[in-house]
Amino acid sequence: MPRPPGSMPGGPSLPPVRKPVGKGTWIFIGLLLVAIWFLVKPGDPAKALAGKVDEAIVLTEECKIADAREALAELRSAKADTVQLARLQKAIASAAPACEKKKQRDKAWSDARAALETALSGDALDKASARLSAFVKRWKDDEETREMRERIDVRRAEKLLDEANACLARKDRACVEARLDAAEKLRRPETRPRIEALRESLSRMLESTLLEGAGQGSGQGSGQGTGQGGQGGQAGQAAYPPPLSTTPPRVATAAVQMPGSSAEARRLRAEAERELAQGNYRSAMGLAGQCSAQGGSDCGALRDRAARLEREMHACVQGGREWVGERCE
Repeated sequence: MPRPPGSMPGGPSLPPVRKPVGKGTWIFIGLLLVAIWFLVKPGDPAKALAGKVDEAIVLTEECKIADAREALAELRSAKADTVQLARLQKAIASAAPACEKKKQRDKAWSDARAALETALSGDALDKASARLSAFVKRWKDDEETREMRERIDVRRAEKLLDEANACLARKDRACVEARLDAAEKLRRPETRPRIEALRESLSRMLESTLLEGAGQGSGQGSGQGTGQGGQGGQAGQAAYPPPLSTTPPRVATAAVQMPGSSAEARRLRAEAERELAQGNYRSAMGLAGQCSAQGGSDCGALRDRAARLEREMHACVQGGREWVGERCE
């Protein structure tokens, strides 16, 4: 019988010999190991630390100085490059003063904004304007302060137009024109329709006044004609004997006074006292001056008091303190 392959004569049979691993298999295994190494290889420590330094510098630009200092301490523990650490230290030192100033300004603006809102709610526009000017003088102007100034100007213009409307009701032409001119100088587009409407009403008032004056002139002309007719009748009666006395009787006349002048002075004084109580010292000075011109009593003293409080309020606000109830705190 034939012997099976791989068997030796007289001995046990052996398994067949395996083929050697091919070259393509070794190449595939090598490529697989290279890919795995690229995926799990550790990164360059210096490059990673440099990236953390850049992130910390971004924190300084955002005024997160405390976080940037914590990152600096961690980089020192990780033995980062001296040049990178110096770059981060320089960024922190450069940003810290500006960030501290910005923090103080934000706190000051928070306090000032609360005081401004209180003044606006109380219609104390002069006080609000003085407080805002003092803040801008110390901390400079920005978008929020410009927006607040626009709000104050709008409220001031609306108040002037309300006063012009009241003057129009009294048919005081000079008062209406003065208030409208002051409102126009503020240049607020929100109040432009009201200004035009009030000017139109003022024009109609002037036209009606002229028509009334023309009617009164025609009435006086007809009265003069009647008087001349009477004089003709008297000439016709000249033939009659003269009366016993040709001297006409004297009629006692009282001194003519301007009606309502004392009432106007009282009204102006009351408005000045109200403005003074609300903290609008400049407006109170103007009203007290008008009251004094009308002959109102004690209006000069009221005007002097408003001027004194105006000076004291400006000095208080410019000193960084709070003006509350006619006192500096």
